[in-house]
Amino acid sequence: MELARRRGRARLTRPLLWAVALVAALAVGAVAWSIAQASRTEAATCLDAPVTEATVLTYGRGLEGATGAEFARRHDIASYGADFWSQRFDGERPVDALADAVRSALASDCALTSVAAQLGVDTATFDEAMAQPGGVDAYERIRSRAEELKDAVRVALLEQAPPADADLRAAFAELDDTLKTSDLAVTVLRVHGADALLDGDTSVDVDGIRDRLTAAGADVEELRVDSQEISKEDLYSSQLLEAMQNAQPGDVLAGFEDGERLILVDKLGGGPLTFDQAPQLARNAYVNDLLTDRLDEAVAAGPLASTADLGALLLGALPAS
Repeated sequence: MELARRRGRARLTRPLLWAVALVAALAVGAVAWSIAQASRTEAATCLDAPVTEATVLTYGRGLEGATGAEFARRHDIASYGADFWSQRFDGERPVDALADAVRSALASDCALTSVAAQLGVDTATFDEAMAQPGGVDAYERIRSRAEELKDAVRVALLEQAPPADADLRAAFAELDDTLKTSDLAVTVLRVHGADALLDGDTSVDVDGIRDRLTAAGADVEELRVDSQEISKEDLYSSQLLEAMQNAQPGDVLAGFEDGERLILVDKLGGGPLTFDQAPQLARNAYVNDLLTDRLDEAVAAGPLASTADLGALLLGALPAS
């Protein structure tokens, strides 16, 4: 009797398993069809060439984090709700801000391919990256290929319009002074608990200063920072180099924390550069200005035209929270 019940349950279970498998297969097939459809469906045109929905979604995924964070900052939003992207804040929707960001990035990239084509620069590698759908990684790949294409365009611009000496000097003169300084390397003592010893001092004799500070009970840390070795993310080192830009060995400066003092022990470089010392810097400034002007002109010409509602398209693909 028990065996008959088991067989009956088995006969009932098999159709259910087949039904679940069928639903799963249909769902996977629907997703695959949706991706394939998005890869073919036009959402915009770049100089009459189609920009697919898949490409728009790739840009959206790549810009989603930064755009959402900036929108939340501007509107003082502490946390994201389930309807964040579609909700209105002071009359604005985050999804519309994302659509604007996507449209702007697409227009810039479209302008870049336009300028490249005018100069006879091959855009095949960039076009291939742009056509590959995906998430953040795919968007970062597009950005990497865009920088490579810009480098090739810079070379072509210099060949087409070689700069005269006066052009280079003018470009160098327009650079911010912070960009016209030599590499800087410093050795600094970061000191805590030395108020009594350094009270009112703006300069000290660096010979044996560390031993004197330690003997007085101060907490002393030696920092060696080189502008050629620090990363953009190392904010403390960047602040330290900026603070030491005009300082001289022996100078005592207020630190970045309460009770902290900074003593410059040694300094190499950091002085202002002249045009003759940095001809490549002038050349880079010249071609970057030239590239910016050409790209601005290309964007102003309106190379991108939306043929679909980008906000609606993005909203349908954004996560629920």
